[in-house]
Amino acid sequence: MEPIGIVFLFNMKEGTPQDVSKKFSDYFSSVTENLVRQGLLELVKLKEIMDENKIFWGGIKKDFEKVLQNNEMIGDLAWQVFKNHTNIEPSEDVKCLIYDGEKAPWNFTLMVCVLYK
Repeated sequence: MEPIGIVFLFNMKEGTPQDVSKKFSDYFSSVTENLVRQGLLELVKLKEIMDENKIFWGGIKKDFEKVLQNNEMIGDLAWQVFKNHTNIEPSEDVKCLIYDGEKAPWNFTLMVCVLYK
């Protein structure tokens, strides 16, 4: 499977995608490094995804806690965000790292999803 994009999912109560991405920007490199270390994608593919601007933010307006507990819902939302932004249909196989807002240095829960071809 070839990685083609990354989607960050968060609770809309934290703010707009622009606000949240700004709060998170200092931690972006450590999180993407973690995606590589966890085997969700290779460094070369990460660079391609970044060069092609295929990194997107999606805010979850309702039932955030319910989504957080359901891997299928997380994958479906990430898939939809990616498709809406690119018009490309990724594979249904979505891999995700979840960062607990109480432990994360950016202080909000974040789902980092990698989408594949």
